Amino acid sequence: MSKDATIRTLRLIGASVILSALGFQAWADLTYGTFTWGQLPGYFTPLANLAGIVALLAAARVGRPESRWVTVLRVNSATYLVVVGAVYWALLAPFTTPYFPWANAILHGGSGVILALDWILIGGRRRLPLSTLWSVLSLPAIWVSYLLFRAFLDGWVPYPFLDPARGLAAILATLGAIAAVGLGVSGILRVLAVLRPATFWPAATGARVPARATQPPRD
Repeated sequence: MSKDATIRTLRLIGASVILSALGFQAWADLTYGTFTWGQLPGYFTPLANLAGIVALLAAARVGRPESRWVTVLRVNSATYLVVVGAVYWALLAPFTTPYFPWANAILHGGSGVILALDWILIGGRRRLPLSTLWSVLSLPAIWVSYLLFRAFLDGWVPYPFLDPARGLAAILATLGAIAAVGLGVSGILRVLAVLRPATFWPAATGARVPARATQPPRD
């Protein structure tokens, strides 16, 4: 099996593992938890893991040279999942009793490891300009907009820090801190990709090696 085929296979396996964990966790939450189908989009963990699945599938499908949108999707998805894992294990893990511990561990940590390793160790991507750093806020912005609209309709919010009772200033301060963390993690991932000592798949620089000219034999 070629190196390209090996990388493609590993990415497909990673996407399958995350998708399996997401399916088991959703079934457990809907069957034994207090969630409903209408509430699932309000939680960022499923959205982040779906983004990770799409990123792995897109990278496996496109191959190299990698399109910019795939590169942006890879680093942004890795950022989301790293932040999700860090927040969960630092703040929420002691208060949860998952029905499927293995699925919970994948969704709140394992998927972040998969996407981060894929980003750091595997080349074949374009160099991203600094202006694309802000794109990491796109999915969280859509998510927060949905939650605020949902809160206006029926008052439901998935996380206490978004409770309208806290006041607009407190909510904006929390969201600003989360945005700063996301930008910081994305920046670190970009730096690590540049400084990585080796890759399983050398990065495509876009430069072509000129063919060696054939000199006619001298008399």
